Amino acid sequence: MRVFPEQLDDHVRAGLRPCYLVFGDEPLLKIEAIDTVRRVARERGFDERHSFTVEPGLEWSQVYDACQALSLFSSRQIIELELPAKVDKDLAARITEIGQQLHPDLLLILSGGRLTSAQTKAAWFDKLEKQGTWVPVNHPEPRFFPRWMGARFQRFGLKAQPDAINFMCHSYEGNLLAASQEIEKLTLLSPPQPVTVAYLQETITRHAHFTPFQLIDTLLEGKINRAQRILAALRAEGTEPGQLAWTLARELEQLEALALVRQAGQPLAEHFSRLRIWQSRQQLINQALNRLPVTKIRQLWSLMARLDECLRRFDGEGAWLQLATLCLGFRDAALLPLPEDSPC
Repeated sequence: MRVFPEQLDDHVRAGLRPCYLVFGDEPLLKIEAIDTVRRVARERGFDERHSFTVEPGLEWSQVYDACQALSLFSSRQIIELELPAKVDKDLAARITEIGQQLHPDLLLILSGGRLTSAQTKAAWFDKLEKQGTWVPVNHPEPRFFPRWMGARFQRFGLKAQPDAINFMCHSYEGNLLAASQEIEKLTLLSPPQPVTVAYLQETITRHAHFTPFQLIDTLLEGKINRAQRILAALRAEGTEPGQLAWTLARELEQLEALALVRQAGQPLAEHFSRLRIWQSRQQLINQALNRLPVTKIRQLWSLMARLDECLRRFDGEGAWLQLATLCLGFRDAALLPLPEDSPC
């Protein structure tokens, strides 16, 4: 069973499940989800908690002893396992073995990073999901972020104007923990309600956080204004232009290959599988292919060459200029009016 973070409190109070699978890339939502399960479990008599991080050197005998100790002391307890990004066959077998030992006095919480589609279809995950509850704790998609932000204001007893909500989303995208802390701090200031943009501009410190992968996804969607904002934030955070160049080159190589397949009238499904492109990303790539013909993608490659030249000459300003131009190129099929000579 899958339950989203905002539904979890009601879900666990309706009855605890034998195990909870809390996986995702958003630290705040992960912490709050695990705390919710712990809190309700304590109310139901789960007074002992054993936490383990799965890493080289972990003494699995300690994990098994914690599971089996219940029969000796008749105590209800929680076993928490933080998993690595990759679950190999040995680890999958150990997790499955622990899952077979679950009973009403033993509660299992597994946590980790964001799962791929293949990982959610693995046998160990499928078995535990049927026994318990899967809680995906990923950063809200941009279209749902304002709703999350509004709910967070309400959680702290505050109201905010719609444009104030949008301002907060722009200021804290990718950093929910900082957003929550800032809203909690606002309650101490007793702001006038509803909270306005003008008030927020005077009182908050912006802490948006982005990754190169968020930039890529935004470009594939064709949201150029947002891409430029992400690019500026990445530069301010100290991201190296060479790192972004490598990520963009990898994406362009994939896009060009798929565009040629599409141009030849071949179905993309087989190539998505061969390139190991997740189902969730296939829609983004299709959006980009609908906008960008092969000729436009090849122009983007020429911009990549200019970017590479800037990097070779250690011309940072030129590199960021080429990155900004590259981002513009993802807008539509029209070729960009470029000067013949590289600014580098």
